[in-house]
Formats: sequence, C-alpha cells, structure tokens
Amino acid sequence: MKDVFRCALKSLSRKWGRTILTVCSIAVGVTMVVIVSFISGAGKLVVNNELESMGISGLSVSTNAMAGDTGAEGLTASNLETIRELSGVDTAMPLMIQYSTSVLRDTQSNALICGLDSGAKQVISLKLKHGRLISKSDVRASAMVCVVDETVAKEAYRRGNVTGKSILLQINGMMEEFTIVGVSEAGSSLLQNVVEFIPGMVYIPYTTMQALSGRDNFDQIAVRVGDGADVARTESRILDSLERTTGLSGYYRTDNLAAQRDQLTSLMDVVTLILTAISGISLIVSGLGIMTIMLVSVNERTREIGVKKAIGASRGRVLLEFLSESVIISLLGSGAGILLGGAVSLLGLSLMGVTAPIDLGGLLGLVGFAVVTGAVFGVYPAIKASRLKPVDALRME
Repeated sequence: MKDVFRCALKSLSRKWGRTILTVCSIAVGVTMVVIVSFISGAGKLVVNNELESMGISGLSVSTNAMAGDTGAEGLTASNLETIRELSGVDTAMPLMIQYSTSVLRDTQSNALICGLDSGAKQVISLKLKHGRLISKSDVRASAMVCVVDETVAKEAYRRGNVTGKSILLQINGMMEEFTIVGVSEAGSSLLQNVVEFIPGMVYIPYTTMQALSGRDNFDQIAVRVGDGADVARTESRILDSLERTTGLSGYYRTDNLAAQRDQLTSLMDVVTLILTAISGISLIVSGLGIMTIMLVSVNERTREIGVKKAIGASRGRVLLEFLSESVIISLLGSGAGILLGGAVSLLGLSLMGVTAPIDLGGLLGLVGFAVVTGAVFGVYPAIKASRLKPVDALRME
C-alpha cells in the first residue's frame, strides 16, 4: 500500500501545475463550506447570548386582559407567591415596563423603564459593570434609585461609569429624579451595532414604580425554571395553580421564551443547511474537475500502464494507484480549504468582536465528504486505466 501511494505522489508531481490547480478547485469549495459553518456557529452563539442577556431563557407570565377590563386585578403579589412556591420554579420576579423618556446631564433620550425586584441578575442576566444592582432594601423602601445601561450613560457623559449622578425619568406623566447606583452592560456587539434603534434601559425598584404610577399590580412575572426541570410541565403547573387560586379560567397566559429561542435556533440551522448545500455544489463541480484531470492522465500514461501490466501489475494495482491520486488531491484540497476558510472566518469574526466556536467534528466530516467525493469521481478513470489491455496500451503513441 505504501508503494501505491508513493507511485501516486510521483505521478502527481510530474504535472505539478495541473495538480495544484485541481487542489485549488477542491480548496475553494471547502473554503466556502467552512466559512458558512463558522458564520452560522458564531451567529447562533451571538443570538443565544443576546437572548440570554435579555432574559429570554425561561417563562413569562402575563394576563389576557385588555385595557379597561374589569373583574380582575392583573398580576398581584399573591400570584407571585403562588408561582414562587411551585416545584420546578427556581426564581420568579415581578416586572413593570414603561416606555418613556429620560434626562441625564441635559441630554434627553428615549428609555425603557423596567421596574423589577432584587435578584434580577439571576432572572434577566443583568451584567453589572459599575456600582451595584437594585437591593432588597431599595425594594422595601421604594427608593428613588436606578441602574442604567451604558447606552444611557455614554450618550450623556461619553463614558460608562456615571454612578452617583442624578437622572430624570418620566413616570405617569411626571418627571421624577433618581440617583444612579449602578451601570449595566448595554448588551452584546449585536445590540451595540444597532443602538440607535434601541432605547436605553433603566431599572428601578418595582415598588417605586408602583408608588409613582399608582398601581399595585405587575405587567409580567419573569420565571426562571430550575436546572433539570421540565419547562413545559412547569408552564402547565403555573397556569393550573393561578387559575385554581383565583378562579379565573383562561385569564392568565404564559410564554415559553426558551421554546421560542429554540425555534429560532432551529430556523437558523435550516438556513445554515441550505447555505451549506449551496456551497457544497462547488465540491461536486470540483469532483468533476478531478474526473476530467484523471481521464487526461490516463490517456497520457497509456503506454506506462501497458508497461506496468506487461511486467505483472494486476488490474487492482493499477486501479488502486489512480484512485489514490484522486484521494490525495482531495485530501490536499480539503486541508488547504479548511486552513484558508478557518483563517478568513476567524479573522473576520475577530474584527467584529465575535467569538467563533470551532466544530472539530464538522470539520473532520467535511474532510471525509471531500475525500469521498474525490474517490467517487476518480473511480471511472481508475477503472478505465485498469481495464486497458497491455498489447493495446503499448501500441499507443
């Protein structure tokens, strides 16, 4: 077997220019597939991290009530306690959301004010950069404190750390003054790239928002399901418990945010598969190129084949030698394509500040597919060479 590969390498080196061009054709196809694979993996990672940072990793409980509905009081503190006592629920937190405006250092901007409880870091994955988060004492005292994200801070001060500064927030039509006690990350580079379209986030104690808006209920209850718990079963358990304790059938609803995230990931997988299949067509074209080159090689080396068979080379030996040439070309091309595609992908993603996961299994599978493609398209030329009769081959000029 070693002699077969040695002969195949020697034959390929005779026409090194043609061999390099064929290897390059395989490398181009593999490079395209690798780039699509890296971009897809990085895209899914960025989207999942972004959704995690926004708290889209568990359940959201809300009501079906429309504005002006009577007969129900929305989500209340008793509903919150009912949810917290259920098995499978790791953490539950009230949320009150109001789209408003903020004024920081004479800079007025749109803001999404979010009233929340202490421990929000565990539920909506807040990443603190400066100062502190909302504490239990802030919630108990309905303190006039807040946490802003970097979007709000940098728009006014061109820097991230603005703890201790005062900010005006419009709540229920009135401008209220809050003290900034912390600054959180504005999100991943995905959000930062489109920050002009997304309002800055401002987090205040939910009790403060209740007091200023004259409300005693919540807009939503964010629920993080415990590790290993069945999300669907926990979702059903929450609805059953709320309906049983309140007697309101069909009033409460839950949104399985984790399932929606998984659906988005599945959609991205389908898109990736389609793009990979389109890129893989170039490998098929490269395979046809291998077949063409090998047929030319057979015609050029007809007398050589005749000499080998005349001195005792078997049909299988000749077939294996030509097939080995196809496999070697495919191996060289796929290796070069993976190196080139990986380098281009990692460089491009690093410039965008995105981490790219490396799927070694997928890369090895790609090499295998390229080799199989080369072998399949090299079978016909190899069979043609092995079937040449020594007498006929030696007569060829």
